[in-house]
Amino acid sequence: MINQRVIQDLSKVVGKDNIIKSKIALASYSFDSSPYKGHPGVVVFPTTTEMVAQIMKIANKYNVPVLPRGAGTSLSGGTIAPPGSIVISLTKMNKILEVNPQGKYALVEGGATNKAIQLAAQPYGLMFAPDPGSQNVATIGGNIAANAGGMRGVKYGSTKDNLLGLEIVLPSGEVITTGGLNSDIEGNIDLTYLFCGSEGTFGIVTKAWVSLTPIYSDIMTMTATFPSLEDAGSCVAEIIAQGVIPTAMEIMDNIVIVALEEYMQMGLDKTAEALLLIEIDGFSSEVQAQGEKIIKALENNKANNYQIAKNVEDRQELWRGRRSVNGALGKIRPGMLVHDIVVPRDRLAFMLKKVAEIAKKYNIIIGQVAHAGDGNSHPSLLYDHRNSEELERVEKAGEEIIKEALAQGGVITGEHGIGIEKIKYMNLAFTPASLLYMAKVKEAFDPDNLTNPGKKLPPELQGQGGDKLGEQKLRAN
Repeated sequence: MINQRVIQDLSKVVGKDNIIKSKIALASYSFDSSPYKGHPGVVVFPTTTEMVAQIMKIANKYNVPVLPRGAGTSLSGGTIAPPGSIVISLTKMNKILEVNPQGKYALVEGGATNKAIQLAAQPYGLMFAPDPGSQNVATIGGNIAANAGGMRGVKYGSTKDNLLGLEIVLPSGEVITTGGLNSDIEGNIDLTYLFCGSEGTFGIVTKAWVSLTPIYSDIMTMTATFPSLEDAGSCVAEIIAQGVIPTAMEIMDNIVIVALEEYMQMGLDKTAEALLLIEIDGFSSEVQAQGEKIIKALENNKANNYQIAKNVEDRQELWRGRRSVNGALGKIRPGMLVHDIVVPRDRLAFMLKKVAEIAKKYNIIIGQVAHAGDGNSHPSLLYDHRNSEELERVEKAGEEIIKEALAQGGVITGEHGIGIEKIKYMNLAFTPASLLYMAKVKEAFDPDNLTNPGKKLPPELQGQGGDKLGEQKLRAN
C-alpha cells in the first residue's frame, strides 16, 4: 500500500487527470508481455522532463521504488512493478520533435513508438533501422532500455548502433544529456551506451537522438523450406560465408510454420521442417549478385520450393506473418515463455536441434524462430498455467536451454534483456568480479536502489529493495 502523502504530492506534479490509483485500474499495469505479475502502487503520466524529475525527487523523499514504463512489451519481466511502486508511464511523452533529413537523425521523446519514428522518417526516404517484433506499440525508451534489435539487426545492428544521444532523468532527479550529434568526435566520456541496455535501472530516458538510415529502393525478399533444421542452418552458414550480409534472415521450425499457416492461411507448406525468410537490400546490381549467391546456397542445402516475393504487397505479407508468430503460437496454449538466447552462428543449427530434443525430453511444445544471421534464437515454451506439473516441466526445460546456450559459447539474452526472468542465470553467465562491478555501476547512479529494483542483478548485489519482487511464478500471457 502506497503512502497517501506520496499520491498527494504526485497529483500536484502531474495533475489529477494524469494519475491512476484505483485497484481496478492499476491491474492493467501489473503485468507486461512476460508471464509474470507485479503490484504497482500508483501510475503517473508525466508530459515533460521536468515532471519526471520532480516525480523522482518525490520518490527519493519517501523512499519509494520507481518503475519507468513504455508500452509494457517486455518479454523478460523488465517492466514488472515492485509492490507499492510508482510506475512512470512515458506514453504521453510521445512526440517526434525533429526529423533532420540532411543530418539523418531524429529527436524524439522517450514515449514515442518505434512505428511513429518509422512513419516520420519515411517521407524523407529514411528509416530507423531497429525493428523489433513489437515495433507497432513498443516505445523508443523501451527499445533503449533493452537494446532492442529485430529482424534487420544482422545488417543494421541493434538500438545502440543507431543511437546518438540521450536526455536522462537520474534516480536523484537530476537531468543529464549524453552523446550528441557529434559524439563520435567529442572528447568526453560518452555514457550513452552505458544506459542503452540498462533496463531503466540507471535512470529514465526522456529524449533520444537516433540516427536514420536511407531506405534502398531495390529489395529482394524470398522464402525457402527445408527437410530439416540442420539443412536450414547449413544454408545460413553458406550464405554468410559467401560474403552476403542480408537485411534480415529468419528461421522458423515446423511448429511455427504450422501455427502460422493455421492462423493466417499464407500458403505455407505444413510438412516442411524449417523455413527461411531472407531479405536483401542495396543497389540494383548488388541485390542481383547477392540474390544469385543466396539461390545457389539454397540449392546446395536441399531447399524446397524457394520463392521470391513478386511485389511490395507480397513482401509485406511475409513480414506480417513473421511478426504474427507469437499470436499464432498463442492459439496453441494460453501461456508462453519466450527465451532470447544467442549462440555463435556456426552453432545455431546445433542449438535449434538441441532445443527440439529438450522439448521431447520434457514433453512440451516449443516453437522456434531465430534471427539466423546473428545467432539470436527465440524458443517459445508453451504451457497451460492451470497445469502445475506442466509448469514445472517448462521451467526445467527453459533452464536446460539457457545452460546449453552458455555451453555453446553463447549468452543468455540478445535483445529482450535480463529483467527478472534471467536473474537466476546471471551467476552462470558472469564471473563474481564482473557482477560486482556491474553492481558498483548501478550503485553509482542509484545508491538507494529506487529505479527498477529487482531487475538485472542477483538480489544479493542489489542492496535495499533487491528482493522486492520476490519469487515469481508463470501465468497465462
